[in-house]
Amino acid sequence: MTSLEKSIQVQKQYLADMTEPGRPDTPMRTAGLVECWFSLGLYHHWQGEDEVARTEWAQAASLAQGYIERDLPALTSKRAPNYARLAMKTALAAALSGQDPLARTFFSYTERFSTGLVTGHEERPADPGAVLDSMALLPLYRVYSLIRLGRLSGFHGLIFPKANSEEAVWVETDIHGLLETAEHCLAIGRREGLKSFASETRLIPLLRALVAVLEGRGAAEAARKALVTYERSIRDMAGFYYIYRVTLDLKAAFPTVFTV
Repeated sequence: MTSLEKSIQVQKQYLADMTEPGRPDTPMRTAGLVECWFSLGLYHHWQGEDEVARTEWAQAASLAQGYIERDLPALTSKRAPNYARLAMKTALAAALSGQDPLARTFFSYTERFSTGLVTGHEERPADPGAVLDSMALLPLYRVYSLIRLGRLSGFHGLIFPKANSEEAVWVETDIHGLLETAEHCLAIGRREGLKSFASETRLIPLLRALVAVLEGRGAAEAARKALVTYERSIRDMAGFYYIYRVTLDLKAAFPTVFTV
């Protein structure tokens, strides 16, 4: 049995366990089911079962949408970053299942939550330290979402004004400032002895190459090469989970860039 087959078996068993009659409907259960349906979609797509995958992604998106929108009225700026990861997964699941309007809504949520904003009209994040994690997950969620929304400038963000800055400032910036901030966060993580992963480190040059094309400064060939490099970074099931979903989404969202 291959690693992929084992993963499918584990996820299906988890799904059966979590949907047993009488199982309490808790936030942890919902998050687990979203993860399960999303993973199964990736695995089945890899195996060429596209329709099965789309159905599973649609299920993941529906569950996550209900969970987030139920909590949204009471969500605070301080708690918003905790919802960014699930919002990002919802956006990707919606996009991969062909629900573009829903995907756009949740890329908007991800963009706000990942920088500590709920409505987008707050003056600044309530807890700046919570949105600049040393693995650059939240900054990259925001960068990715802004690119998918077609917004490359005209917004505020927490950025490090200089390469050796220790304190970020909330200023008007653009996608380049946010990418530099993500790199800065990764550098802080390395200084702290944290391991970095290809899913983040190699995503930055890919997004830079894509932005260059979108701004009319770069060639699509360079972006395609960066995407190939990123996809070839998959070394294990964890890398597959984080990298494969991005490559699928980018190819579908920017066909004129990533299709030869």
